[in-house]
Amino acid sequence: KSWIEKQVSDIEKVYPTENPEDLFEKFPNGFRIEQIRLFKENGVTHSLDLEIKGNKDTKKIEGIIKKVQIESSPYKETIVKESKVEYIKDKGLVLEKPELTNELLPKNYFLFQKLKLNKDILKKLEVKEKGFSFETGRYNIKYLFTNKEIDNYLGLNKQKVSLDINGEYSEIDKTYFHTIIIGKNTEIDFAEKVVEERPDME
Repeated sequence: KSWIEKQVSDIEKVYPTENPEDLFEKFPNGFRIEQIRLFKENGVTHSLDLEIKGNKDTKKIEGIIKKVQIESSPYKETIVKESKVEYIKDKGLVLEKPELTNELLPKNYFLFQKLKLNKDILKKLEVKEKGFSFETGRYNIKYLFTNKEIDNYLGLNKQKVSLDINGEYSEIDKTYFHTIIIGKNTEIDFAEKVVEERPDME
C-alpha cells in the first residue's frame, strides 16, 4: 500500500494546475488530456468524450469534444454532436460551435484546475481497494471521498464518491501517467486523464 501511495503522490504535479498552460512547463514534450463523462438522457446512456492535446510547438491546447450515444446489446456508439474545442486563457474551454456549449460542455474548465490532491489529503481518506499488476506495471488505489470541487464539477450534493487513481509505473522514463475515475455507483461516471507525451512518441 505504501508503495502505491508513493507512486500516486506525484498526482500533485497536476492536481491542481490552475492555469493549464503551466502544464507545458511541467511536460515540455506536450501532453494529452482526456475526459469521459457518462450520463443517462431519456433512459439512454450517453457519454461526453473530450480529447485535447497540448502542442509543445504551437503551445496551443486544443482538440475535440463529442457527445456519443451508447447502446449495449449489440454494443454500438453513435456520435450525436461534436465540435472542436480550445482552451483559451481567461476564457476557459471554448467550442468552435458555441451553440452546442450547453449540450457538450457542462463546465468550461478541467477538474484538475480546481481539485487539489496530494499525499497529505490522500492519507486521510478511507481506502476502499488497491491493486498492482507486475506484468503491466499498472496500479490503482480507490478512495472514498466527499469534496466540494467534485460536487461542483459533477453537480452532486455532498455525495460520497469513489475516487480511483490509476497509474502506470515505468522505471525507464518515469513519465507522468495518471487517470482519476470518479464513480457514484459501480459504473464509471467520470474520468479525467492527463498523460505526458514522451519524446519517442513522435
